[in-house]
Amino acid sequence: MWDGRRDHARGRGQVSAWLLDCRRWRRGRGQHAAPSGARRHPAWRRPGPSRVAVSRECIVRRLRAFGRSTDTKRRVVIVGGGGTGDAAAFALRKKGFDGDIAILSADLDRPYDRPYLSKEFVRGEIEAPKVFLHEEADYAKEHIELQLDQRVAGGSVEERKLMLAGGREVSFDVLVLGLGGTPRRLPGIPDAANVVTLRSLRDSQAIRDALGRAKRLLLIGAGFIGAEVAASARKLGKDVLIVEALPVPLQRALGREVGEIYAGIHRDEGVDLRTDTRVDVWHSSRDRVTGVTLSDGTREEADLALVAVGIEPNLELPKALGLPIEGGGVRVDEGLRAADDVYVGGDIALHRHPVLGRSIRVEHWEVAKNQGRGIGASIADGHTPYRRLPYFWSDQYDVSLEYRGHASGDDTAVWRGDRAGRQFSVFYLRKGIVEAVLSLNDSKTNELGGKLVESRRRIEPSALESSGADLAELAGLTGS
Repeated sequence: MWDGRRDHARGRGQVSAWLLDCRRWRRGRGQHAAPSGARRHPAWRRPGPSRVAVSRECIVRRLRAFGRSTDTKRRVVIVGGGGTGDAAAFALRKKGFDGDIAILSADLDRPYDRPYLSKEFVRGEIEAPKVFLHEEADYAKEHIELQLDQRVAGGSVEERKLMLAGGREVSFDVLVLGLGGTPRRLPGIPDAANVVTLRSLRDSQAIRDALGRAKRLLLIGAGFIGAEVAASARKLGKDVLIVEALPVPLQRALGREVGEIYAGIHRDEGVDLRTDTRVDVWHSSRDRVTGVTLSDGTREEADLALVAVGIEPNLELPKALGLPIEGGGVRVDEGLRAADDVYVGGDIALHRHPVLGRSIRVEHWEVAKNQGRGIGASIADGHTPYRRLPYFWSDQYDVSLEYRGHASGDDTAVWRGDRAGRQFSVFYLRKGIVEAVLSLNDSKTNELGGKLVESRRRIEPSALESSGADLAELAGLTGS
């Protein structure tokens, strides 16, 4: 513990606002929060000497922040109210950042946990309050200014300002972009009332309402969104037809062999899965689609259609700001920085990963959220490399998938476990180094596989195949 004293009579040992705030942190953050619009740090005017007991951790955090600060507090503006933006804002406060924070979100709702949208929420198992990442009062308590329905049209990094669609200017000292993407639309798809995409909470609510009336759901695309909604619809007892242009579902994300296993999973659950197939003709009546003619010559009826063929990264603003565009995203350094005091995370970030040693871009919620936390820590504690491996998961029926790292189609796949029983892991090696691990119902192996990726050790493929092999030892975690 550390004791700070102040003596008004002598004018020495002045206890600063950040030290007083540390006492507030120690008692429990938010217990003594000032009302909306008031100063963040209370002015204590009790005469005479006083003793303030605070933790060493808080003092260190505050000294670091003090060393980076100027007389004027920095203002962080976050564009995007998804996983990256929300996580960055709260990570900043957790790290002791006491400057201004504003989130400019184009969404109509406060930030929510997107994975629920294709699973529990769309099935009606949970309601909206469970979906939101934080209570509305949390933003006020943490002095995070959340502005909804705000679209940023342009701006200038040099002038440190943004221009909103309505003409208002917003200034910043540090800018964070977590812009996500927009659902891709295929040519020839009619603009009908019962043809939908899934990206927002309100999209999910509309699909949930429509599923209550629908008998047969048509899904265009068998990526994660399409596959998860298919599983949800089957759980609700709906007929489901998936039309997928590739030979197997999830091929781009998981590869051909794992995709074949997922094809079997969905067919076993009663999904009519058509692979290597496209829609040739859409049939409509008034403003509603009634069915499709497929490239295999069959005509199929449907009363609800979900188009789930990926996203287009939202790059209009980064381009307008002159940020480096590469590989379908914004090129950022190891610490997720695109330019001085400009950070980018989530779907649009092409990240030079310090562990993997190459640039990667991952379109998944969990990655976006974790990168947001890393950005918040970098702004608060000083720019540092973001080393956390990409990680994502997907639950479909009774199958739980986890994935750590980042593989490509050229990597060698080494299987371990029970394929038939759908409890296995796949290690992806490049020149003997594990680049990623994919697991079905095998969480412990997935976690240890992540340690193998981080170790960058060269490993013989045969050493990974046996379920008896000690993965912790292979990763160098046992000290042997």
